[in-house]
Amino acid sequence: MKIDYCYHSHTKRCGHASGEDEEFVLSAIKMGIKRLGISDHVIFSDPKYNQPGVRGNSDLLEDYLKSCYYLKDKYKDQIEIKVGFEAEYCPIFEDYYRDLLNSGKIDFLILGQHCYYKDSGRWWWQFNSQDPDGGIDKGVELMIQGVKTGLFSYVAHPDIYFFVVKEMTPHVEELTRNLLKACEEYKVPIEINGQGARRKPDLETFGSYPCGAFWDIAREYDVKIIIGIDAHKPSDYDEVELDRIEDFIKLHKLKVDYDYHIEKK
Repeated sequence: MKIDYCYHSHTKRCGHASGEDEEFVLSAIKMGIKRLGISDHVIFSDPKYNQPGVRGNSDLLEDYLKSCYYLKDKYKDQIEIKVGFEAEYCPIFEDYYRDLLNSGKIDFLILGQHCYYKDSGRWWWQFNSQDPDGGIDKGVELMIQGVKTGLFSYVAHPDIYFFVVKEMTPHVEELTRNLLKACEEYKVPIEINGQGARRKPDLETFGSYPCGAFWDIAREYDVKIIIGIDAHKPSDYDEVELDRIEDFIKLHKLKVDYDYHIEKK
């Protein structure tokens, strides 16, 4: 299997990725990627929202943008680069996201729901939280709200909540269908995640993602399906295991867009 695009690629600024920005670009070119989206975990301009080890501190925002646009220009004859962020939806961040997009500083946002910020002044991990307001219900609810804003070009790892799902209960199925209905209605694509596939020996089991049970339901909806490499180091472009993903796609009879062009919101 060959894909011409990758819009899910990080930088070391997030604190859990490694490698220089230019190394990521060169690895993508070597793989044959024609359209690359650099989309590190969103960096907030307000240091109040700093989250070390998860996203770059506020003082790295301009450095990130400067580096991305430098590489965009340097390699313009070899690869088309788009600049963006992977971001969680939380109502208090909506204006910031909209301002980023309207400013022209970034080209796109992808929705990657990992955690959320509470008025108490702390971050909570979304799907396996001791917070009484957390859990998969809250996580899926926020993803649906994010889809409805129109701010996000697609949903990264939409089945991320299967980290804590042990079986497909009626309740889990209802949550899944609610998310997919929103994606269908608002024409927001969903991503088969390459990072999850790299670290998961069996793509059919629960407890992580991708999870076949989610994608069997997704097949029933008119939602565009794409692939995201979710690179956290340059070598991830070599280790994306596209053959395993292709087998997964065939097994679940999924219609995947292999020539996806990200839409500017």
